[in-house]
Amino acid sequence: MVIVDVKKNRLDKFLASEIDKLSRSRIQTLISSGCVRVNSVVVTDAGHNLKYNDKILMDDDFEVKKPDLTADDGVEFSILYEDEDLLVIDKPSGVVVHPGAGNFSHTLVNGLAHHCGEFLSSGSDRCRPGIVHRIDKNTSGILVAAKNDFSHGELAKQFAIHSIRRKYVCFCYSNLFPPHGKIETFMARDKNNRLKMAVSSHGGRNAITFYRTLKIFSKFASKVECELLTGRTHQIRVHMSHKGCSLVGDSLYRAKNYFIPEEIADFVRGFSRQALHAYFLEFIHPRSRKTMHFESDMPSDMNALEKVLSAGAG
Repeated sequence: MVIVDVKKNRLDKFLASEIDKLSRSRIQTLISSGCVRVNSVVVTDAGHNLKYNDKILMDDDFEVKKPDLTADDGVEFSILYEDEDLLVIDKPSGVVVHPGAGNFSHTLVNGLAHHCGEFLSSGSDRCRPGIVHRIDKNTSGILVAAKNDFSHGELAKQFAIHSIRRKYVCFCYSNLFPPHGKIETFMARDKNNRLKMAVSSHGGRNAITFYRTLKIFSKFASKVECELLTGRTHQIRVHMSHKGCSLVGDSLYRAKNYFIPEEIADFVRGFSRQALHAYFLEFIHPRSRKTMHFESDMPSDMNALEKVLSAGAG
């Protein structure tokens, strides 16, 4: 496809105007999944600005149908709150939030489909009913899901203007300097590994994390609270690695081989997932307009990790 006249200079807007059979949200998903090339280069930013005579190519298999969503009563999660408009969920580590490449069953969405039946918002994708935001498979903690399109839209607006408060607790290698502060960078897909995100000096999306050191385990590890102003993919994991303090258990973003006392090294280095828990969520209820506030205790594996780190610190 060759662009002759670029009146809609955003990549997603242009493709939406050219391909009637696909919604703009579906096109945005295809772009973020690496299915679109501009001048032979994969572009994953839906807001990429096009130029006159750019050549755009979309993968031939972009219309591959996804399997139908099935209800699953075997998905593990806890419900902290539920009413006719929404659910607040405490997700354990190891549960994928919604179906996607390689994970079309046994996700949180499959579990919600069993629990709620048809009472979930339609969302922007038929495989993501109810999902307003997400956390990584191996991150535990709190999520809010929408049971109708009204609540979905109202919650999405709060996420868009960054009024929803989200706090995480994590364990990272080394010590942050300064011990509390703000990390603000641009983030984009890693050019060398599409599974990763990276701090970018050449565009991308703005990412802001506020952090506060809660506890220091000598010089080798720290317990840190992170509050998201934005919610980019892998944001905390990327920002902690950028500061030289990769999360314990996060092999994807571990920046280097960190020193760990010998007596606890096997346990710490063998921690099976990123030590990250979404413990706090606060938002305005879409119908009642009341402030809703939820907290979740750290799971047992992170409690065990804290005890081991404390023992290693003497």
